[in-house]
Amino acid sequence: MSIEQYVTCTENCTLRYVEAMAMIGLLQEARVDNCEKPRFKRIIATLYNGRLVSTMCYFEDEVHHSIKIIQFYINLAKKNNAIGKLTIVEAKREE
Repeated sequence: MSIEQYVTCTENCTLRYVEAMAMIGLLQEARVDNCEKPRFKRIIATLYNGRLVSTMCYFEDEVHHSIKIIQFYINLAKKNNAIGKLTIVEAKREE
């Protein structure tokens, strides 16, 4: 079973979605990118397997707050050597 089947969004994702991916150890790094509208930015994140994930454009204050959360979780996962180590457990069916 591949983790990629659980990554359901790769472009125009919400900030919360990318934060959740960081929380469970799927992100390797993240950066802020400018959008076409002034004062709007997006986050571009790299999954542990090298794939890119981007958020929608949000007001820069929201993005700066979110990138702090994402960086915290990425650093925590690096410290615990947990990047990409998520294991999917399926429920055992009783007969």
